[in-house]
Amino acid sequence: MSTFPEFLHSLDDAQLRALIRSRPDTFFPTPPTTGSLATRLSLPGSASRALMQLTAADLAVLEQLADAGAELDPVDATGFGDVEHLRALALVFGPDHGLRVSPGTLSALPPGWRVTDTLPPGAAEALDQLPARERKVLETLAASSGVGTTGAAGPDADPETPVSRLLAAGLLVRVNANTVRLPRPVRDVMRGAAPREFPLTAPLLPEVDQAAVDEAATVQGLDAVRKMRQLIMALMDTPVALNKDGTVGVRAATSLEKTLDFDPRLLITIGESAGLVGRGNVDDDDVLAPTHDALTWIDATLSHQWAILLVGWAASPWRADTEAKLLSADMHAPAVRHARLTILRHAGRTDQLLFHAPLEASGFSPQLVQAVVEEAVFVGALAGTPELAQSAPLHALLEGADVAATTEELVPASVDTLIAQGDMTMLAPGPLEPDMASFLERIAELESPGLASVWRVTEASMRRGLDSGLAAEEIHGWLDRHVMGEVPQAITFLVDDIARTHGAIRAGAAMSYIRSADPALIATAAERCGLRVLAPTVAVSELPLPKLMAQLRAAGMQPTAEDSQGATLNMAPEPALVAPTPSALPRPTRATDEQVDTIVAKLRASNTGPDADPGGSAFETLRAAARARRHVTVGFVDKQGRGRTLTVLPLSVTAGQVDALDEAADRVVRIALPRITKVVLA
Repeated sequence: MSTFPEFLHSLDDAQLRALIRSRPDTFFPTPPTTGSLATRLSLPGSASRALMQLTAADLAVLEQLADAGAELDPVDATGFGDVEHLRALALVFGPDHGLRVSPGTLSALPPGWRVTDTLPPGAAEALDQLPARERKVLETLAASSGVGTTGAAGPDADPETPVSRLLAAGLLVRVNANTVRLPRPVRDVMRGAAPREFPLTAPLLPEVDQAAVDEAATVQGLDAVRKMRQLIMALMDTPVALNKDGTVGVRAATSLEKTLDFDPRLLITIGESAGLVGRGNVDDDDVLAPTHDALTWIDATLSHQWAILLVGWAASPWRADTEAKLLSADMHAPAVRHARLTILRHAGRTDQLLFHAPLEASGFSPQLVQAVVEEAVFVGALAGTPELAQSAPLHALLEGADVAATTEELVPASVDTLIAQGDMTMLAPGPLEPDMASFLERIAELESPGLASVWRVTEASMRRGLDSGLAAEEIHGWLDRHVMGEVPQAITFLVDDIARTHGAIRAGAAMSYIRSADPALIATAAERCGLRVLAPTVAVSELPLPKLMAQLRAAGMQPTAEDSQGATLNMAPEPALVAPTPSALPRPTRATDEQVDTIVAKLRASNTGPDADPGGSAFETLRAAARARRHVTVGFVDKQGRGRTLTVLPLSVTAGQVDALDEAADRVVRIALPRITKVVLA
């Protein structure tokens, strides 16, 4: 077997099916022949996606093959390591004693990228003390492919040249007598990045107590649900005005944080992704407000609320860890969804990432990994001590299973009974249903969150409940229904004391009116709000009742609205809602069993034999020769239209031209690729 198409043509049905499942992007639409399939597999995009599936150990074997020249000639790979994963992905082909790297494979690797490079001892200090000439050599290599040709690379070269000194210091690596290479860790240090060491064996995974992980994750997830509910209710009361560019201003974000008593930045991005919070126009103002879907979410069960938040966070295209303005274009990074899923698959462990996903993980900054881990803990995707592990809902999300069904199994049954204490606290021995939690949030402060939560009744919290439209009778009745045993007298007295001075002014519609048993209050209200006094205890206003209520509160009073029968009204305005714009999780292309069967049948029916080898193209041969430092004989047409032939050493190959060293004339020639007629290895 000597060509890539012949290798593909020789695959049996089982091997072909495995290739379709591992590299589905090359089979849709079905290639007409194995030659067409070979061309697709050699394309940079497809080869790059295949390389992303390799472990550090796989890449180390690939590097050994490249160093041995397997891109141009078959090599004996016995003893190099396991090549089966590379062969299954069609990144190499042939038997172990005559293995070749498939066309396009090495071209798809980032320039100068090697997994086996390590930082020599003292390299960082040596870089700080380099003379200008030696640093110039490194900077030139760092700005290019990292490989350079020089006459000072041989063992017998002058030891005082910059290249020789860099080789002696371990800052350059000798490829052969004429070629040097800049190691990846050295280049990272030059760029101010921390060099990474890629483990070549799979790190051991810690033992996981899944029950403990799931319990901790449930506590975190339900706390995130509680905070999201508070955010939505706050936005229902007062939508946040947006800047002209659609971002949330610093002052608006700070004011919202003070209202909620927690930083809402991450929750806003999750809510926007989940379709619970959105941006839209309400009463001719651009605002951040809840969506119509938020009302449905509020009424859902706790388990479903948690599942929606977790999926919304995983699908979020926002980087909440940046310093950019909230919901600005600088925060929008759709590619972070792929990075987030990769980090989650390996529980945020750096050693696992660097072994199982080295190419992708090499682009992750430590700040990104840390931010994803912290956010994952917040929503209950990761949990556990001392090592974080995946929760059951995260397992379901990564495997494409039903996340809501998993959260339903973890969230305990909700309770409707509270245990009240004489110290003004109330214990909820389990999760509270949304309606009960919403009422409790209106009259008490959360002191200790968790599956079993502790709430404290204070003067401020009780006044907040009365301000929201609750009457003392409603609070007493609710406590009697939900508190186990008798309600402590301290709580009962507090409700009555606050209610006695709250709502002393009674307002109604006439357009609207106010009444009070205290003539002094009527006089004060009339003076501050421009009311007309009809009697010592009654005044009227031309304003509608909602506006009169707002004006009285702004004047420092505490009115209570009533209907025509004197019954207390809840005057909370209708929430301003906007349209949702939910995000979706990125889903990799997969071939179903039926599609695989159809593709195999079409290929078998259309193939009579292998086609020409796409690896034999001039472009691929030149790039391979440049990487392997192999001489080639190039036939081309010069500017005068004359055919010429040169034996050269390719230095760099771009999409439009090749730069090559003509050693006979001691000069670098540049040849446009369209003028090249043939390329043959010398």
